[in-house]
Amino acid sequence: MATSTISAPETPTIIITGASGMLGRALHRLLIYESNDYKVIGLGFSRLEVNHYHEYFPPPTPTKHYCYESKVRLHRINLLDYEETSAFLRRCNPDIIVHCAAERYPDAFEKNLAASFQLNVDATKHLAHEILRLGDENKTNARKKSYLIYISTSYVFDGGVSSRVYPPYKPGSTANPINNYGISKWEGECAIRDILNKEEGLGQGVIVRVPLLYGEDCVDLNESPALEMMKVHLPQNRCEDKVTSDIKQIDDWALRFPTSVEDVAKVLKLMIAQLLKESNERAIHAGTYHVASPHGCTKYNLLQIQSKILGISRDVVEKRAVGDSSGPPATSAPRPQCTQLDCCDTWKAMGQTFNFVTLEEGMERALFGFPERFIHS
Repeated sequence: MATSTISAPETPTIIITGASGMLGRALHRLLIYESNDYKVIGLGFSRLEVNHYHEYFPPPTPTKHYCYESKVRLHRINLLDYEETSAFLRRCNPDIIVHCAAERYPDAFEKNLAASFQLNVDATKHLAHEILRLGDENKTNARKKSYLIYISTSYVFDGGVSSRVYPPYKPGSTANPINNYGISKWEGECAIRDILNKEEGLGQGVIVRVPLLYGEDCVDLNESPALEMMKVHLPQNRCEDKVTSDIKQIDDWALRFPTSVEDVAKVLKLMIAQLLKESNERAIHAGTYHVASPHGCTKYNLLQIQSKILGISRDVVEKRAVGDSSGPPATSAPRPQCTQLDCCDTWKAMGQTFNFVTLEEGMERALFGFPERFIHS
């Protein structure tokens, strides 16, 4: 079993919070298996053993230098225990912290507001202060200053419903979140700017906004709103092939831009490499960046695409689900209709564009082995 190890001083150390989540897993996997340049430390809290690979998401062909391991053990850290977190960071002395840990489900956020705000806002503030402290403690040596990469969301925008600022959104567009999840991520962004980026271009905070994400390695459809609709095609239990007879209403109103975490991880890897360069050689500096696929659809459109990939006819889909274009579901947290992110400034800063996987290709990998892969979902 692979285990993240605390770094030697001469090797750049990358810490990933929330390394058991979709994006955290993808980045952890990418940095461990495709780069020998870093010591990578994955942090978790409730899930400490994660599968980077499994029978439906096999590893690349192992090289003679390295055999890929499926299970990876994470370091258990409660980010809300500030004393524990500070002590751990002091021992690790990271060059970069990629802060993926968050309560990222808007509906779940509403059910536990206090704890969700603590994780999304207060823990972020503490990490930002720790980045400053690390810089102060390392002023006497030649190492580069530390950075915090904060993962935010397109839900900091309102779709123009009250701001009258419409998508696609640039990093400097007016934010106006309309649900508590979006508010918490915006407050986290403000903390990064206030604590780490007071001086333009000289800061230590990088904010990366992303849209709806999905994992190509998921074994639970509930892990991503971009996959959960496929539960309409699952048998009701392990012992029978019959799917539910209830017709589900699927959102056909909000335009989403489902993005594979594998692609986001690749962009983050490029950003990490840039941040570790000397300041006059970097393409990426402190600031806000957008990373999102340009391929948009509603959740009902996406269900149709997914079903077609699996050879499920339109007639069968229509017997199990119907698109609802009347507006956001009344029983869920408020959501904007469209928060498309404009990534042009990101690619301009990086000096290169990025080709995102198509929805068809990404979903084919994400759903490989359906339904057996997800039968427990």
